[in-house]
Amino acid sequence: MTRPITTRDRLRYRFDATLARGTIGVIAWLGLITLVVVVLAGILVALIGLRTNGTDRTGLIEGVWVNLMHALDPGALGADVGWTWRIVALVVTIAGIFVLSILIGIISSGIEARLDELRKGRSLVVESGHTLVLGWSPKLHQILTELEVANANQRDPVVVVLADRDKVEMEDEVRTRADGDRRTRIICRSGNPANPADLEIVRPEAAKAILVLLDEETGDPGVVKSVLALLAIDPSLERLRVTAEFGSEDSAEAIDRATGGRMAIVVSSDVIARVTAQVCRQSGISAAFQELLDFDGDEVYFQEEPGLVGATFGASLTAYAESSVIGVRSADGAVTLSPPMGRVYAAGDRVIAISADDDTIRLSGPVEAADVGGQVEPAVEPVCEHTLLIGWNGLADTILAELDRYVLPGSTVRVLVDPTRLEDPLELPPLENTAVEVVEADTVDGRQLAAHVGARAYDQVIILCYRTGDEAVDDAHALLTLLQVRQATQDEGSPNAGVRLVTELLDVRDVDLARVANPDDFVVSERLTSLMLAQLVENNDLRGVFSDLFDAEGVELVLVPASRYCPAGEEVAYGDVVAAARARGHVAVGLRVVSAVLADGLGGGTMLVNPAKSRRVVLGAEDQVLVLA
Repeated sequence: MTRPITTRDRLRYRFDATLARGTIGVIAWLGLITLVVVVLAGILVALIGLRTNGTDRTGLIEGVWVNLMHALDPGALGADVGWTWRIVALVVTIAGIFVLSILIGIISSGIEARLDELRKGRSLVVESGHTLVLGWSPKLHQILTELEVANANQRDPVVVVLADRDKVEMEDEVRTRADGDRRTRIICRSGNPANPADLEIVRPEAAKAILVLLDEETGDPGVVKSVLALLAIDPSLERLRVTAEFGSEDSAEAIDRATGGRMAIVVSSDVIARVTAQVCRQSGISAAFQELLDFDGDEVYFQEEPGLVGATFGASLTAYAESSVIGVRSADGAVTLSPPMGRVYAAGDRVIAISADDDTIRLSGPVEAADVGGQVEPAVEPVCEHTLLIGWNGLADTILAELDRYVLPGSTVRVLVDPTRLEDPLELPPLENTAVEVVEADTVDGRQLAAHVGARAYDQVIILCYRTGDEAVDDAHALLTLLQVRQATQDEGSPNAGVRLVTELLDVRDVDLARVANPDDFVVSERLTSLMLAQLVENNDLRGVFSDLFDAEGVELVLVPASRYCPAGEEVAYGDVVAAARARGHVAVGLRVVSAVLADGLGGGTMLVNPAKSRRVVLGAEDQVLVLA
C-alpha cells in the first residue's frame, strides 16, 4: 500500500529542492532564518518593554534593528544593560553566530567551487578575432612559436586552445615550452573538440582562423568529428576559415570532397615523406623548405599588380628588385607555380612571390619584354640508386614510394630494422623500380652498422626515428645510430666516404646535438608540418601553393650547379642569374653558397632565399642555384 504524502513531506520536498539549487538557495534560507529570529526578538523586546540602552523603552523597529546588530556582531553584547535584555541578546547572538558561520562556509565553498570550475576550463571565451586550435599535439608548441612571430605587428593577439585535457596541465606545458616572453595570449579550455556544446565555449564563429590538429589519441577519426562539428555551425564554410591536419590520405580526400575543397588540408605523413625523399637526394634543400615555411625571414605572398596586365610571366621574374616571383594565381583562384614563361597576365591575376613582407612586393620599374623563347631543358633522366634506410616508422613506406619515382628499375634499398622497437609488423609498399631488402639488426650496435655500411657503396643513407611514444628516447636512439654510421663512413677504405647522410629527428631541440656527428641534413618531422600548418592558419590562400609544391606531380625545388647559369669565378648580379635561369625555363629563387666568396663572408652551405636582384655574387664550381622546375 502506498504511503500517503503528508504536508510535512511536501514542505520537506520543497525545502530540499530549494537547497539543491546551490549557494543562492542556501543563502536565501539563512537570510530568512535570520530575519525570523531578529523580528521575533524585536517583537519580544517591544512587548515586555525592555530597555536595550538601559534608560528608554525600546519600540518594535528599534528592537528589530538592535537584534540584527547583535546577530551580525557578537561584540555588541559588552554594552548591554539588564539581565533580561542580556539573555535575549545572547540568544539572538548565538543564533547569529550559527547563521554567519554557515554563511561564511557556504560563500567560501562557493568561491572554491567557482575557482575549481575555472580551473576545469569550462568558462566562456569572449574573445573575437582569435586563432582557435582544436586538439592537442606535440606540434602545438612550434605552431604557437610561429604564430607569435606572425602576430608581432598585431595588437593583443590571442590563441585559444580547446582540447580534451586538463586546463592547468595544458597551461603549464605551454608556459614551460615557451621561448621567452610571449606577447600572444594563450587561453586554454578543456572540452571535446567534436562536441558542439564544448565548441560553443570557444566561439568558433568569432575566430579569424581555426586549426584542427591531429591528436595522437583520437587520430583521423577525431579530426573528422571535429570538422563535422564545425560544419554543423557553418555547413558551407563561408564564415569559418578551417585548416585541418590528417594522418592518412584517404581521410583527407573524403573530407576534401565533403567540403567541396573549401578547407585547407595537410596530410602530415605525406609532407614529411616527400621532403625527406627530396632532402636525401639534394643536400641542403631542407634549409630552403624551412625558409619558405617559417615566419622568420621571407615568406610567400600574393599581390595583384595592374602594371603586369599584358606582360608575360617570364618578364615579371626580373621586374621585382626585392622579391622572387614564383607563380600566378588567376582571377578564378587557380594557382600555378612556374607556369610557361610566355604565360600572359590578365586582369585579376595575382603575382605569387617570395618576399620579406607583403609591402616589399613592388615593381622596380617598367616591365620590359623578356626573351622567353630560350632553351627549355628536358627533365633530368632517372638513374639507378642504392639507398640504405636505417630504422622504420609510419613514414617509411611513403618515403620509399617517393624515392621510387626518381630512379630507374634496378635500384635497391636495404632496410636495417630492429624488430624489438617496432609496434606493428613491417609492411612494404608495392614499388615499380626498386628492390627492397629487409635485414634485422641492432641499429645502435657499431659493429653491425659498420658491416652493413661497408658492404657496398650507397648513394644516400637515411636514418629514421622509431615511434615508440617516447620522443626523447626515440631521438636518442636515432642520434646514437647517426654517430655510429658517421664513424663507419669515415673508416679507412669505406666505400661510402662522402655519402649523403640524412637524419630524421622528432624534437627540433635535438638538432644541435646531432650536429656533432656532422650529417649532411636533418628532417625535423614535427617542425615541418607545424610550419606549414602555421602558414595556412595565417593565410589560407597558400593551400594552392603548398599543394603544387608538395604534390608528387607538381613542381619541385631543385638545386642546380651555378655554372649552368653563369661563368664560375666571375662577379655577376643575382638578377643576371635569374635571367639566365629564365632562358632555360627555370624560375630561380635563391642560392646555396658552398664556397665563402660573398662579401659578407657567407658560405659553407648557406642557403640564400630571395636575395636582392642587385646583389653581386661570385659563384664557384660548388655553388648552386635554387630553382623551381
